[in-house]
Amino acid sequence: MPKKNHTATILNPDGSPVNGVGKVRGQGELLKASTLQAAIFNSGNFSAIATDAKGVIQLFNVGAERMLGYSAAEVMNKSTPADISDPKELIARARELSEKLETPIQPGFEALVFKASRGIEDIYELTYIRKDGSRFPAEVSVTSLHDAQRAIIGYLLLGTDNTARKQIEAEQRQLAQRLRDQQFYTRSLIESNIDALMTTDPAGIISDVNKQMEALTGCTRDELIGAPFKNYFTDPERAEAGIKLVLRKKKVSNYELTARDREGKETVVSYNASTFYDRDRRLQGVFAAARDITERKQAEKQILKLALHDSLTQLPNRHLLNERLGQTMALCRRSGRYSTLMFLDIDNFKTLNDSHGHHVGDLLLIEVARRISSCVREADTVARFGGDEFVVLLNELDKDKTEAKKQAGIIAQKIHLALSSPYVLKVIQEETEETTIEHYCTASIGVVVFPYHEGSQEDIMKWADTAMYQAKESGRNLIRFYDPKA
Repeated sequence: MPKKNHTATILNPDGSPVNGVGKVRGQGELLKASTLQAAIFNSGNFSAIATDAKGVIQLFNVGAERMLGYSAAEVMNKSTPADISDPKELIARARELSEKLETPIQPGFEALVFKASRGIEDIYELTYIRKDGSRFPAEVSVTSLHDAQRAIIGYLLLGTDNTARKQIEAEQRQLAQRLRDQQFYTRSLIESNIDALMTTDPAGIISDVNKQMEALTGCTRDELIGAPFKNYFTDPERAEAGIKLVLRKKKVSNYELTARDREGKETVVSYNASTFYDRDRRLQGVFAAARDITERKQAEKQILKLALHDSLTQLPNRHLLNERLGQTMALCRRSGRYSTLMFLDIDNFKTLNDSHGHHVGDLLLIEVARRISSCVREADTVARFGGDEFVVLLNELDKDKTEAKKQAGIIAQKIHLALSSPYVLKVIQEETEETTIEHYCTASIGVVVFPYHEGSQEDIMKWADTAMYQAKESGRNLIRFYDPKA
């Protein structure tokens, strides 16, 4: 099949196509066409970016402004679409196209429009970078723009935000992996079922099983038949209650039990069951399916972790920090002991980011998180508050305020020294080359000891932050305790 020449028609000042195809008759129709054309181009539902032949942006519609956060004036005649695209993806795309088309392609604007410049229809996925630095996946269609002599005078890139679709696809994949519906008709289906299937009499005595039930319990079919259903679970009373619940309600779904095999291995299962009858509608017993939901439980645990932890450093995030601070304050009131909250800000962090890029800055933040965590107890909390700010929560220090402040000072000094040691960061470039970057930075630390303050949770956070800013304003690389009289 011949490849399509995916081009757009450029209109003359009189509204007619420059290639001479078709004519707009009458001023009314011309005005209508121009109005419709402007409305389409300025739609907020997609980004439309038009460039000249060299890639410099000439048109930037409302949709592009909304999606990317730039005004048209900020990019027109100043930037190329490559400037708002993920540079790593541009490198990968250039490499892939170079191999596929057997010609060298540069990892910049050329990589975005190369196929379109050769008359090849080109639609691809790309990560756009907004003005605020945030990213989103986009589907981009590239079209070459021609003059009357068919010479390329620019390119039109139409993009749509794929964030919602990507999220839906990810959720659908997860759901498909964890959920499998099975129907139970014949013995052959029972044996091939992924679930551990069994039947019991009304008293809960097993009358039949499939091979998955044998695997779940580590027992043979002969050993299982005639034995009480409840014997193969860590909580026999709950297992027996599950049988009684089915007899009473006729059907039970997603009843969680923990099975234990003869070697002691435990498996969390979702127990789904219903009563079954003979042809005369006389109750025969319970038909049950136990599905291993270990992966789902692990996934739920991972999702919860992601919701409460910083994705870069794996430290607790603000939400979890606030939760633990509230718990610590309540514990202090009961025990009469003091606790401490520290705010830390990394000095000279922006210098590293500006010199070597955010990916190197991320390596530094990971190392900072590791060093701080090594200075505190397991019961304490180290959280990433945002950017290059970290928070340390020390639980239950001494009951004496002076001694508690002394203990907090020792930990603060320990953290201060740990963070002032040189950082040796190893950066992988282009997947193979390794570069070592040495960086020196310090930390400004603000400390507040509570509960001798009669303040709220928000007050304690604010006071620690105030002390930290006092340390920065005093020359940085300092520790400052909050003084309510200052």
